[in-house]
Amino acid sequence: MASSISTDNQIYFYVYPSAFQNPGGGEVLLLKTKEYIEKQGVEIKLFDLWNDRLKKNDLLHVFGSVKEAFGLMATAKAIGTKIVHSPIIWYNWSSSLGIEYALKERVLCLGRQAVKTFAPFIPSTRKKMMETADVVLAGSEMEAEQISRYFLVPEAKIKAVPYGADEYFAFAKPDTFIKKYGDKDFILCVGRIEPRKNQLNLIRAMNQIDKKLIVIGEPVSHHTVYYERCRKEAGPNIQFLGGLQQDSEELRSAFAACNVFVLPSWFETPGLSALEAGLAGAKIVITEEGCTREYFADMVHYLEPKSVSDIRTKIQNAIASRKTDRLKKHIREKYLWPNMAKRTIEIYNSLINSGVN
Repeated sequence: MASSISTDNQIYFYVYPSAFQNPGGGEVLLLKTKEYIEKQGVEIKLFDLWNDRLKKNDLLHVFGSVKEAFGLMATAKAIGTKIVHSPIIWYNWSSSLGIEYALKERVLCLGRQAVKTFAPFIPSTRKKMMETADVVLAGSEMEAEQISRYFLVPEAKIKAVPYGADEYFAFAKPDTFIKKYGDKDFILCVGRIEPRKNQLNLIRAMNQIDKKLIVIGEPVSHHTVYYERCRKEAGPNIQFLGGLQQDSEELRSAFAACNVFVLPSWFETPGLSALEAGLAGAKIVITEEGCTREYFADMVHYLEPKSVSDIRTKIQNAIASRKTDRLKKHIREKYLWPNMAKRTIEIYNSLINSGVN
């Protein structure tokens, strides 16, 4: 299928301008999609707003649904450029009520949730982005259902393409991490440090467990107060290592060295680091909010992000359980990046060559 995309058809990737100032799962999704599509022989160009000019035969793939990306989408639509949009969204009442944002941010979250629940027909920039796109890509069937329900996007326009992980995590060894830090069989959390990721409740739970917690991740620039609270409440069994490159041997080794990997977020879609940790053989404790059950089924321990006691109990249950290869095999069979790339190329082909969504 890849060969049917002509060299006359330039495929551009685009994201809102500040995205890589605080990179997370969405940015990993963009880069990994590019990497694995190019391994299939299809060239991808990161759109350069200073030099690139869209043409009718091109295809623009926009990642995220931050309003700053809409201007280029509107321009592309006027030219006749085909548009694919990966909005990466999730809505739920529990996160709107529970995330430890400042009062103003919490009110805005609740307002957005109320509008999407009771009046999805009300215009918004995010809704316009999905209306402008020729195809809206969801990372799961559950996210596809949310896109249809909350934004009234026709089901025929939405394609569910599951995310993936790099297979090399399946061959990760603990030695590098153990040699550098002297730790093994610890509890691990990897992700940007921000209220949505809920590290504070994890820290409160781990303060009551006689095990070491290692936190890997950088604080988001506009959530430094939250990061300071995490550091202040952390007991002596909790260590912050800062950020590690997603493709680094040290991160792979950390996944392999840990006993339990925990992602206590208010929601995940589905949590790329949990896929990576599962491939490396870690036992997983993950939020029940978001599309996690669609990916991980009954092979992980699910927690309630609002409940410190439940987070503690589920970690203790995971510690007491034995490791198996069941989750690793499941991820290798269903959730590797080459699978996602092939399906995405098929969608690009359909748009470029036939115009049929």
